[in-house]
Amino acid sequence: MHGGVWRTGAAGIAIFLCMLPVLAQNVSDAGRGATEPSSVAEAPAALRANSPEQIKKAQIELRRLDCLTGRIDGKLGDQTREAVKKFWASAKQPAAEVNITDELIANLAERGDNFCRPPRRFFGFGGRPSGNSALLPFLAPGARTGSVPANAAAH
Repeated sequence: MHGGVWRTGAAGIAIFLCMLPVLAQNVSDAGRGATEPSSVAEAPAALRANSPEQIKKAQIELRRLDCLTGRIDGKLGDQTREAVKKFWASAKQPAAEVNITDELIANLAERGDNFCRPPRRFFGFGGRPSGNSALLPFLAPGARTGSVPANAAAH
């Protein structure tokens, strides 16, 4: 029982310490007034796209999803662009200009392994017969060759 209380207290302290910078920023923003936006420094980070770190993370995810066959180099080249387009086609999403963003990386991370790999049939059974379909009527048990008139079958 005491271990559970200790863990709960430790979790509460950890949450408070993580929230401390946010609380300090809110206090310092309160003295500035309403004329200055508080997220001036956060805006470029949110709009950031195609950084080498983001591209490398996306390439790692695209390789895991079996969309990318090229190298993981942190560069937005033709193979990476084609891999993103292949992912969008597999996810049935409309293709657009390829920009590697945190949102795209999160979307890639949500998918299961081999997402871009085309589905394979489990075995070769079923489906349409192949080239020897003319032989199949002769192989069927009780099959008749040729057409039999309806009134001849009644006799």
